[in-house]
Amino acid sequence: MTYAAKQDLVNRLGSADRLEVLLADESGNERQDALEAALAAADDELDSLLGQVLPFPLTGTVPALVKAWAADLALAALAQGRPAAGGGQIAANAERTRGQIEEARAGRRRIPGIERRSAVGGVPETGRSMTRGEDNVDGSGGTLDVL
Repeated sequence: MTYAAKQDLVNRLGSADRLEVLLADESGNERQDALEAALAAADDELDSLLGQVLPFPLTGTVPALVKAWAADLALAALAQGRPAAGGGQIAANAERTRGQIEEARAGRRRIPGIERRSAVGGVPETGRSMTRGEDNVDGSGGTLDVL
């Protein structure tokens, strides 16, 4: 199970056509292996960045915010070296996402449905708000600004 699925990437881009461009090889065939590798790499990045303070890797239901983050990271991996596919904007969105992940790791951003581990013994912290609401990467299905 990966945190994001192909449809999550389509949702972030706003169109299946845009994802097809990112997945196409030189012959126009879909690179399923590239999709799977990008999704796995996104999971690995999230697990390594958040695993010390949050219960990652996740099992069961994945919060919408984590799906959005994983989709952004996977899209960035797919867009590397593909500027015609909107790679520059996708990379910028991934950097913004990495900033939000760092905020969650530092305790300044809350992931709905996931409790932080305390510094001692891995016991979840409760009653601590870490929410910031100034951006639109909340997993609500918003699309990326891709040219």
